Amino acid sequence: MTQPMGASEPQTPSAPADSHGAIDLAAHAAQGSPVGVPSEGQAPVGDATQREDVVSVRLDVPLITQADESTFELVMSTSRAVPVVIVLWAQASLESRSTVTMMEDVARRFAGRFQLVEIDAAASPAIAQAFQIQALPTVVAVIGGRPVPLFQGSAAAEQVVPVIEDLLAAAAQMGVTGGVKVSEADTAAPIPEEHLPALAAEEAGDLLGAIAAWEKVIEHHPKDEAAKAAVARVRLLARQQGLSDEAGAVGEAGAEEAAAQADALFADGQHAQAFEVLLAAIASTAGEERDAARLRLLDLFRIAGATDEVRAARQKLATLLMI
Repeated sequence: MTQPMGASEPQTPSAPADSHGAIDLAAHAAQGSPVGVPSEGQAPVGDATQREDVVSVRLDVPLITQADESTFELVMSTSRAVPVVIVLWAQASLESRSTVTMMEDVARRFAGRFQLVEIDAAASPAIAQAFQIQALPTVVAVIGGRPVPLFQGSAAAEQVVPVIEDLLAAAAQMGVTGGVKVSEADTAAPIPEEHLPALAAEEAGDLLGAIAAWEKVIEHHPKDEAAKAAVARVRLLARQQGLSDEAGAVGEAGAEEAAAQADALFADGQHAQAFEVLLAAIASTAGEERDAARLRLLDLFRIAGATDEVRAARQKLATLLMI
């Protein structure tokens, strides 16, 4: 979670409410220009851009922020220049944390084309009532002060991205074409706390300690692909420095020679050639030796990432393993 909205912004009047004390979205939609949006004849606030005409102006507001009933006016004001996506969540909802994390990742991917606002529905019941929330978590949008329902419950980022694209297209048709001014730090994924000991060990030059720390992370988070790629990278560095890493050993002398050759080629940027050396080793060996070469190849795949060379080598590996 990030800093609450309004921490460094000017105070504005409290949100309009109906006779029962609930926030009145219709009253917000009828209001005038938002804070930070220039009126006619004034210079624009933020960085004007012309990148494919996607974003007309960038406002200096947080990319990801929190809001409550006392700062909700700022959310509505911003929505008249920048599409705002709101995650309403609750501590008691098991799905809320994963949805918030997923939406933060999506917000960073879109690099300021919308602002993400996180609202604790239990702490801000008037907002939940205004959006007629039936379940948590729920994700809604506000465009020009007008609410737009998106989805409730958990969803994968791959499912949400097309929804956001459609939302932004609709916002552009409504004339809401602004964005959030972002830096490289704003769009970079945060470093998970459990990664910090391994990164600190590597920074200190303790490669074997870093390997042990990454293995501990993977033990507790077996689906952490970033940790798997990191331990593969550090193992490669350790091998290049002649440090002993039992988990990285391939086995027989011939296989070790092929693995060392693959390491050298990979370090020289010749990824496809490195993969071919290990594929040949896999084709000519059996049992534990073959499996060790396969694991070494998978390590190099993780370090290289999703490249054409990796995709081609994966296809060859799949064919070999079927034989």
